[in-house]
Amino acid sequence: MQMDALLPALQRFVNPWELDVVFYLAGWLVTRVGIGFWDNLVIGLVKAAQVKPLPTRTDPGKPVRYMAMDAISWWYLGINSFLEWTFVLNLLHFLWHSPAVPKQLTALNPLNTFAGLYVMFAVMDFFYAPSHRFLHWTPVYPYVHKHHHRQVFPAQGYLDAGNEHPVDQIVGLSCTWLGVYAAVHLTGAHALTIFIFFNLHDALAMLNHSPYDVEFSILGFTYSVKAHEMHHRMFTTNYAQYFMFWDHVMGTFTDYHYRGFQPTQAPKPLGHKVVNQPTTKATGSLRTATAKQP
Repeated sequence: MQMDALLPALQRFVNPWELDVVFYLAGWLVTRVGIGFWDNLVIGLVKAAQVKPLPTRTDPGKPVRYMAMDAISWWYLGINSFLEWTFVLNLLHFLWHSPAVPKQLTALNPLNTFAGLYVMFAVMDFFYAPSHRFLHWTPVYPYVHKHHHRQVFPAQGYLDAGNEHPVDQIVGLSCTWLGVYAAVHLTGAHALTIFIFFNLHDALAMLNHSPYDVEFSILGFTYSVKAHEMHHRMFTTNYAQYFMFWDHVMGTFTDYHYRGFQPTQAPKPLGHKVVNQPTTKATGSLRTATAKQP
């Protein structure tokens, strides 16, 4: 593509609705406020339901250490907020203009709602699990994904979920887009279904980086905050978000354990067989867990 054609294509991608600067920034601000509201609402509902904290967060003999937000974290969050806004603009443009996406409420049916929702999550994780594993590949990990793992025990919801390298953000958004695209063309997913999908996906991503023990399973869809905490503690296990089946296929699944846990010290190359043998060290009368960054 010639340079004179590249710039207009980039402009269409960044601003497909051709908004002026004021409306563009106003829309970005609305999404920021919306995400903050949704984050606090989801955590508030979990607290109101009296969901128990994860075992690692209730051990008085081994309090976990949380990493404070640093300058690069805020810088990444700022960049990622505009990447998310660009994604939202393109998604809305697609939903509004695509004849493949039904929008009338009378068009709702089990195929384009329940089946469509399931396909979105399934296809997204089909691509995300191996992509996530690739980001842990030794030659890649230190330059991109390692920043996200500075928080061994995530607790801040969106702040910890979105605190990642922009390349991480692009990978995640691309997998999400593939899930939506597949559902639209396989089930004729309704616009309302896609809206529900994004709200659920955001809520579950926030909870995956919270201290609350939320888990459930529906037809292979297996969600567990414990599983994602194990990923942050061990670095080379549990790459999937919703279908842990893919970790069983890749040989990277690890059951939750806490006492006597010793994490791996460095990400292993692809093809490394994860050996889930916890080791212990004694501190007084307690068997404690340690967690270091690779």
